Amino acid sequence: MPSEQLKFNYSMKSKLLFMALFIGIMAFGQSETDQGVWFKMGMKADLSKELSLIVSGRYRTSILSHDRWITEAQFGREINKNWDLGLELRHYMVFDMKGATQGSFHRVRAQFYASQHIDLAKGDLQFRYALQQRAILTGSGNNKFTGRLRMQYDYPIKNFKWDPTFEVELFASGNPNFDRALRLGVGSDSKVAGKKLGVGYFYQRDISNTGTHAHVLQTSVRF
Repeated sequence: MPSEQLKFNYSMKSKLLFMALFIGIMAFGQSETDQGVWFKMGMKADLSKELSLIVSGRYRTSILSHDRWITEAQFGREINKNWDLGLELRHYMVFDMKGATQGSFHRVRAQFYASQHIDLAKGDLQFRYALQQRAILTGSGNNKFTGRLRMQYDYPIKNFKWDPTFEVELFASGNPNFDRALRLGVGSDSKVAGKKLGVGYFYQRDISNTGTHAHVLQTSVRF
């Protein structure tokens, strides 16, 4: 076997092992449980053969967190068949109706990511490496820098339009505390009447400080 192939296999096994190790570290002690629903509506435009733009609006509601409206612009560039890069810019409007100072408050976030695509004998595997910075413009909260690592597997099913996607993602944040979280999700999307509809669910666990865990349903439509 060529040395390049050996290096590739070793790299792949290392990444898969790294992600699998974090699945096993979730402990179920006393913690709060959150439940939420996220809805997304967006539109994609191809600016060139390699460059695309997705503009979207998102509404998120949950039991423990404040409701929020998110406006997002995501630029993506295809480098080759295995790699693409992206820049994601967000504005958050947070609706605080519970605290001492109630009202609508603003945050912004910028994220840079690189995605690696690997064709398997059955399905596609993707690793996404992302760095993001959140800034609080008004209201309470802390500015936060976060690193994210996501593994995603798309499993094709013959003669079925809603092929499932499985994902595992690790979050590690600083400023002011070193917070870590693990997200496990499953979802699917398909074209219906010229629109791309998506549904999904994820479970997220805080594995560092509070031990909070959340169950979130997701729906989306893209024109």
